[in-house]
This record gives sequence, C-alpha cells and structure tokens, in this order.
Amino acid sequence: ASRIPGPLYDRMDIIELGSYTLDEKLNIASKHLVKKQLEKHGIKSSQLKFTKSGLNELIDGYTREAGVRNLERNIATICRKVAKLIVSDDDFTRYTVKPDNLEELLGPRKHSKDNAAKEDTIGLVNGLAWTSVGGELLPIEVAVMAGTGKIQLTGSLGDVMKESANAAMTCIRTRATSLGISPKFYEKYDIHLHAPEGAVPKDGPSAGIAMATAITSALCGIPIRHDVAMTGEITLQGRVLPIGGLKEKSMAAFKNGIKTVIIPADNVSDLAEVDQVVKENVEFIPVKRIDSVLENALKFMPRPMPQEAPIIQA
Repeated sequence: ASRIPGPLYDRMDIIELGSYTLDEKLNIASKHLVKKQLEKHGIKSSQLKFTKSGLNELIDGYTREAGVRNLERNIATICRKVAKLIVSDDDFTRYTVKPDNLEELLGPRKHSKDNAAKEDTIGLVNGLAWTSVGGELLPIEVAVMAGTGKIQLTGSLGDVMKESANAAMTCIRTRATSLGISPKFYEKYDIHLHAPEGAVPKDGPSAGIAMATAITSALCGIPIRHDVAMTGEITLQGRVLPIGGLKEKSMAAFKNGIKTVIIPADNVSDLAEVDQVVKENVEFIPVKRIDSVLENALKFMPRPMPQEAPIIQA
C-alpha cells in the first residue's frame, strides 16, 4: 500500500483480509478440508475420523499460518499414512486422529505453546501481540538492580516499542510518590526490560501499558495477576490509547486460559468483531488511564508515601 500513489490510493476501496482465527480454521477443516482429502484418497468417513481436539492440536502445534494451506497438507499426509494402513493391515477397522497420536503421524510438535505464567509473579506481565498468523501472548519481564539509573531494553525490540518503553518509564516516574516508590530510585537502580522470545523481532506501541505495569510491579514488589492480559498504548500522562488487532489478541488470551483482558476504552466498539466463544469466557475491562490498569492487574495497590520510601515495599 505504501507504494501506491496517494491520489490513486484515496480513490480505492480498501478491503482488509485478516488471518483466520482458531475457531474459523477448525470449522473449515472439519466441514471442508477433511471431507475433501478423504474423498481424494479414497478413504471412507467410517475408516478415518478426526476428533475436534486432534484438529485443534494439528492447527496449533503443526501449522502457524494465516490461512489453511499447510493445514490441508498435513491432513493429506495423515490420509496417505492411514491409506497405507488400510491396504497393509488385514485387521484394520478404523483410525481416530487424536492429540496423543499426532506425533506418530507427523513427528514432534513443530510450534511450542505460548508460555503463560502459572502463578502471580513480580515484574512479569502478560502482554498481547498481533502477528500475521494471528494473536500471541507476549510476556514482558522487568528486573530492578542496584546501579546508576540505566535502562536496558532487550528482546529484539523495534524503535517504536523502545520509545513506548521509555514513555512507560517516564509515566511511572511521574507517579512515583503516589505509588510508594522513592523519587530517587532512578539515581540508584538500573531497570532491565526483556520481551521473550529474544530472537523474534517485536515492534509497535500496543505493549505500552503492559510495560508500565511490569515496571510498577518490579519497583513496588507487588505481584501481577497471572490470569490477566492487557494491550494498549501508553502516553507520558498515563492515558491509554487504542490499538489494532483486538480480535486476534483476544483469541490468543482465550487459548491461554486468560480470564481478564484489559483494553483501551476506545476499543470497546471492536468487541463486536470478537468471537462469541471468547466473549463468553473472557472478561474485557476498558480503561482510559494507567491507574485503572494497575488497579485491575496488580495483586494489591501500593500505599502512597509522600516521604522517601524504600524501593521495594513488603
């Protein structure tokens, strides 16, 4: 789109084709792809059955794509292996594809599951990211160490994301007293922010509130709820600005067992596009300021201290 001249682009109707969600891929596979490949390989539906959980594992563990081409290729591979069984095994009656036997059909799982935290942890927050193949959980870690006020950002962060991290840091510094943090923490401590997986490039402003929450948690010594995820851009004054890709991000939260998702108030209208199964199982909390984010994400709120306070509160 960037190479289309402005006057021509302005006269076009833009149709955006997003990636399929997990539910959409499951329906396409069960209603169309499986039937197509069974017929193509001369296998009766009574001889080969794909369970719903088997298809889910096939989609999530063996294909990481926006469409369904590789999914169909994997279904075809399974059909060929079962066809061989049919003609070579005289006692063959029926084969059922389940998560337990996918490894013997296709080999080890090719894509690992997202690493959602299993317990409330200080300095570890569940962010949400949009990718070309759907939404993903984006954990962000922050560590505080004795030092000279340096900020270190790692995890293959792009320029926009680095700027967002600095904005989050400034936002929290302006609220230091009300959060019970010593105003001089910036002179005596180093802060290291990391976004695993380190080799995967990441960019964009939508992890702003997640980074601000992780920084606050690390400085105050307060755990972050592990069943909460969030997405939203942060400003220096603590305002939460809207983001894109809410449909895909919410599906990623649902897949990983997240119960609460914090979103910008200006994104409430986008909830109409979110899958019904996600809305039934995930609570969405719209926020306008970082203060509301902290109230919903931290295990408990820090006590304001007008005087100098220790960096870590018990």
